[in-house]
Amino acid sequence: MIGEHFDTRTRINMKLALDRICRNRPDGESHCFRKAIAENIIRCALTGRTGFGQLVDAGERAVVQMGTERKSA
Repeated sequence: MIGEHFDTRTRINMKLALDRICRNRPDGESHCFRKAIAENIIRCALTGRTGFGQLVDAGERAVVQMGTERKSA
């Protein structure tokens, strides 16, 4: 899916953004955690916001959202 929708530069930015978000987090190697972050990054890129900073922001928003969901559960 990703290869069909995004150019090489965008795919690299997406990977770097995911790695930046997950680095140094206790659950950063968890598949579920990485998947949730990646999904938000992909949604961001699909809207045309493909800059590295924009993708990192999208990943950070996913982290905040996950924290909010955990607190309310």
